[in-house]
Amino acid sequence: MSGASLGAVDVARLLGLPEPTAEQVAVIEAPLEPLLVVAGAGSGKTETMTSRVVHLVANGLVERDRVLGLTFTRKAAGELSERVRRRLRALDLVLGARRGTDGVLVAPAVSTYHAYAASLVGEHALRLGVEPSVRVLSDAGRWQIAHEVVRGWADDLGTDLAVSTVTDAVLGLAGALAEHLVPADAVRDVAEEWCARVSALPAGGRGGLPKPVRDLLAAMRLRVHLADLVEEFTARKAAADLMDFGDQVALAARLAREAPEVGAGERARYAVVLLDEYQDTSVAQLALLRSLFGDESGGVGHPVTAVGDPHQSIYGWRGASAGGLERFPGQFPSADGDPARVLALSTSWRNDTGVLDVANLVGAPLRAATATRAGLDLPTLRPRPGAQGGEVAVAGASTAEDEARAVAAFVADRRASLG
Repeated sequence: MSGASLGAVDVARLLGLPEPTAEQVAVIEAPLEPLLVVAGAGSGKTETMTSRVVHLVANGLVERDRVLGLTFTRKAAGELSERVRRRLRALDLVLGARRGTDGVLVAPAVSTYHAYAASLVGEHALRLGVEPSVRVLSDAGRWQIAHEVVRGWADDLGTDLAVSTVTDAVLGLAGALAEHLVPADAVRDVAEEWCARVSALPAGGRGGLPKPVRDLLAAMRLRVHLADLVEEFTARKAAADLMDFGDQVALAARLAREAPEVGAGERARYAVVLLDEYQDTSVAQLALLRSLFGDESGGVGHPVTAVGDPHQSIYGWRGASAGGLERFPGQFPSADGDPARVLALSTSWRNDTGVLDVANLVGAPLRAATATRAGLDLPTLRPRPGAQGGEVAVAGASTAEDEARAVAAFVADRRASLG
């Protein structure tokens, strides 16, 4: 990196740490521009992200309080924050103290995606006419309001489902709509049109429509009613100055889109942004990040590093898509308009050779499909130096209960073998 007098290996030696691999060095020393890091399972992404922050700080390329790191869980955020703080304290001892005027260690901001969205809402909600004092509902409070809506609904819902089941369905739909930034009336319009088209089809015999079609028709008709219930649920929250986590993310995305000054302020505040587990970001989170730091803002070329693996996406049920990772280079272009660079971490520090052989074999069709669809070459995992051969066992189970018993027995055997 231009202007860096200490390389990644130099910093590791100064701090008494293992030297990074060539792939890690490429990420750690990457220029201050958009970057996508495709990190295979167990490839040391947290260590690499930490080392990149320390490298930038050690070379004076960024002030430590102008770094923002976002990840999914409080546990992951705490781990990343503690590792960065510990490493920066060690750096202070080696290069000289760099603390604030009150003697407190100045450190990067590390948060969850949800907490970051909540902070934007708290700071800027008035720009959209929303009181910043609005209270955030707990899961129990959210369920209680939805339950009251369902229990007091006067219209026929056309179902004999229990009130609690319908309540859960309302909450599920409300959350999905918020995560996808879709209004309830859009879902209702699609469901009504689909029902009208299916109802107009010829009966097709003495029994009428096939049972699977009748079941789906009933489900879509219920979806129409659920959309009505979601609108009432949303209205009651607004009337009581309440919102839930999904509302916060949706409102933050709207703020970033409709108030350009919010994005300008965030880009001025944070010179470097690290996005962990990017493949699991929802539609609303992606919209928020693009409006703040990507091609939908004045921040084209802002140094955003996204880290993830499309093969480890686990939040599809709430709107996450590995396609978000694949689209990152185009949505976060460099200052000259070219797609963001793509680097890879492929050394697995977690698994032995035999396990990686199986993983690479199983994952080969996925890698090929991703390369064909998105032009994104995913790394083949390589063993760490000194990795053992390992052992791969395969078990087949007829039921989920059998599988659970097999896993429990496997863990019990391993614990017994360790004494």
